[in-house]
Amino acid sequence: MCGRFVVARSMGELLTIFEADEIVGEMPGISYNVAPTQNIAILVDRSFEKDEAGAPVGELNREFHAARWGLVPRWAKAIDGAPLINGRIETILEKPSFKESVVRRRCVIPASGYYEWQVAADGTKQPFYIHAGDDGVFALAGLYEWWLDPSKAKDDPSRWLLSATTLTKHTAPELAHIHDRNPVLLTPDTFEAWIDPHVEGDLELLAAIADGSDVVAGEALFHKVGQDVGKVRINEPALISAI
Repeated sequence: MCGRFVVARSMGELLTIFEADEIVGEMPGISYNVAPTQNIAILVDRSFEKDEAGAPVGELNREFHAARWGLVPRWAKAIDGAPLINGRIETILEKPSFKESVVRRRCVIPASGYYEWQVAADGTKQPFYIHAGDDGVFALAGLYEWWLDPSKAKDDPSRWLLSATTLTKHTAPELAHIHDRNPVLLTPDTFEAWIDPHVEGDLELLAAIADGSDVVAGEALFHKVGQDVGKVRINEPALISAI
């Protein structure tokens, strides 16, 4: 389970790296300790036109938006309970909270790396930083959703909440000694299929991104880091330093 990650690139850099067309709204900055319920940057391909069934038509615009990390289903009556920060790819089409988003509300979440805790036989936990290298950036497979806050007035622009979740899978062999799961990491090929709303999300697409993830994860770098990564209030470059 990925419960903390790092974005060590500015939005300007991410705009170039992911060849996005624009940044929409106020975005979060560099963070070495992104935590659940905080705002994160998500990348979407958006169409301004849709057919009668709601499917996108015409050209797509690639945009960065800020979203709450922890998906809020559109049918939720309130934001309560544990935030849905991760969705298991093996069962995601069976879950009411996620299955509709799989079809056409898919996104990419940029991350320089993420933290995972290795549990020893005596129960102690050692955090690791798993990353794409100094010059690399992971593209995490995500889902997004728009939620209408029923407690707010119809003319209140803040009544719409954009939220997102990351997908996880059984860990790649190279990372199995750290944790039994890892985020779904997109390859250049699966990236394009995943973000494209013209492509309907199904079991075949999920299988493809799961297979590709193992290739990316197998090339990931990792090292032990200090215990301060577990403290949300601490957010500094030293968190990713090896110990």
